[in-house]
Amino acid sequence: MERLTVLYDEHCAICRRCRDWLAGQRTHVELELLAAGSPAAKQRYGSVPWLGQELVVVNDLGSVWMGPAAFITCLWATVRYREWSYRLSGPTLAPMAEGFFRAITKRRLRWSVYLSEGAEPECTWCERPSFGSEPPPLPSIDHVSQPG
Repeated sequence: MERLTVLYDEHCAICRRCRDWLAGQRTHVELELLAAGSPAAKQRYGSVPWLGQELVVVNDLGSVWMGPAAFITCLWATVRYREWSYRLSGPTLAPMAEGFFRAITKRRLRWSVYLSEGAEPECTWCERPSFGSEPPPLPSIDHVSQPG
């Protein structure tokens, strides 16, 4: 694997901050940070059911990770946090990492308000009832293969 494409919600302040943080990291593989709502993302990854609703990472071999597993995959790509990706995906810390990611995702609207310094948030997930009142279930990190 030589490349990862990270698809993020460009309307969410948290997602944009995370994108900026990831762009500033040294990485083991090339990263493409692509707004999920962009024409390129829709053309290349329009069949991915979570596009724009969850963090999604796709590698150059066609593997797809979403939600907590995508978060761990982003850490895996970095020089500084690769070792943490292994720790956080192990049996002891995986439930905590998954819970942390889900807690942040569930409260994106609140965090977006804080990060936007009180400005009206633009988070699309928080106002989009695409799957009813609850987001689709996320696969457990335990059931997602380690990248690489």
